[in-house]
Order: sequence, then structure tokens, then C-alpha cells
Amino acid sequence: MSHLTVDISRKRHYFIPGQETPVFLPSVTTIIGTMSDKSGLEQWRKKVGEEKADQISKFSANRGTMMHTHIENYLSHESEDKKIRLLESLKKTHEDGIESGFSKEEMAVGRKLFYNFYLNNSFDKIKRVVLQEAMLWSLNGGGYAGRTDNIYEDWDGFHVVSDFKTSRKPKKEEWIDGYKMQASAYYVAYWELYQVCPHRCEIWISNEEDSQPQIFTISKTEVKKWYANFIDMVKAYHAQYGPEIREYIEKVSKDGFPGQPA
Repeated sequence: MSHLTVDISRKRHYFIPGQETPVFLPSVTTIIGTMSDKSGLEQWRKKVGEEKADQISKFSANRGTMMHTHIENYLSHESEDKKIRLLESLKKTHEDGIESGFSKEEMAVGRKLFYNFYLNNSFDKIKRVVLQEAMLWSLNGGGYAGRTDNIYEDWDGFHVVSDFKTSRKPKKEEWIDGYKMQASAYYVAYWELYQVCPHRCEIWISNEEDSQPQIFTISKTEVKKWYANFIDMVKAYHAQYGPEIREYIEKVSKDGFPGQPA
């Protein structure tokens, strides 16, 4: 299911349906990206040049989209036969990639990144998919929203919030603080909306240089820490951009919404 998103101050916000007055909440990735220290990224862009940096960023985003599409199509296929699921999902994802205009290289790398999980039996951890690409939101700290990659039930009956990431090379755990905050944000939002407390979060990372994927686990205790850090960012974001959000809401309340939620 898709949801209406709009750009406010060039930043993605989700329209939250079913509220008495219009509510637009910034996306989780928007908050983390806006409020985090970007000096390292700026230095990298300066080093490689703006044009090259844009090319690399576009390729990374597209190969990531292809990997996510492979995973979504594979996990959503109804057959219990892994080979049938694989073949059907590969076919559908290939068609999706062509329709979206992705290059052969972007499609090939996205497929390899998916295979890293598949060939290492990572998906065998999943007994049942609970939610996939579902919107979650919370009003904590001023509010945030986002689409979680996957929430699944493991073989012990626990719900797990999982987020899939791509990389050129394996990552050290100290490099993924932003991922941990993102997963923790979905953890709490899912708990609030569905009244089910997940057992843990997992960050699944597939990289181009190593066929062995990485899966980092975030326990309930660790979620509290990373969520507290994230909420500090949410509050800071609303303190800085709240007036622009309210101005936008006033405008759409008067002029009408730029589309309807699908």
C-alpha cells in the first residue's frame, strides 16, 4: 500500500489519515539525515566532486531499491517451495526493474545483494511475515512516520523489526548508529499502533565485496537507548521546522491536498 508523501522544505513528510485535523509527519530517515552531523558526507562529496558523488549516490539508491524489491517479492510469494519462490520472484523483480528504467548493472548488483541473504539461508529465520513495507507512525516528540522494511515472526513466536541495508563493504557496528535509531523508531511505533511489543530489532546488511551478510541485533534494552537518542532528534527537528510544517498545513487546509492517499 502506498501513502501520500509531500515535500516540506525539501524534506519528505507523510500524510497521516484518520485525524481530526490534517497531520503531516516527517519521515524517520528525513529526521535522522537532517539532524545528524553531515560533515563526513560533505567532505566526501568535495573529494570526489559533485557530479561523481551524484552518480554514486544514484547507483547506490537504485541497486538498494532492486535488492529490496527482490526481498519483498520473494517473501510475499505464497509458495512454500523455496526454488519456486526464488524463480518467480526473480522473474517479477526483473520485470519491475526494466519497467522502472534501472540499468543492467544496477539490476545485477541488486540481485547479487539479494543472493547474499538467500544463499546464506538468512530468510530461514523468518517463520511468518507480519508486515512488509508498511507505514508506521507516532506522535512522540512531535511526531514521525516511515515505512518499515519488514516485521516478522521468528520460530520462537517473537515479533522482530528488521531493516535491510546495502553497502559496498562490510560495516563496523560503530558505523550504524543511524540504522539503530531508525529500527528503534519503527519498533516503538509498531508497539503503539498494534499493541504488540517486538522482541528485538535486526539490521540486515548485504555488501558488494563479501558474500557473507551481516545481521546486527538490537535488544529491548538497547532499543530504549537508541530510541531516546532518536526522540531528541525528533524534538530538535520540530523545533526547527515546526513553523514550516504548520504553514504547509494551513495552506492545504485552505487550498486542498495535492493528491489523495492511495
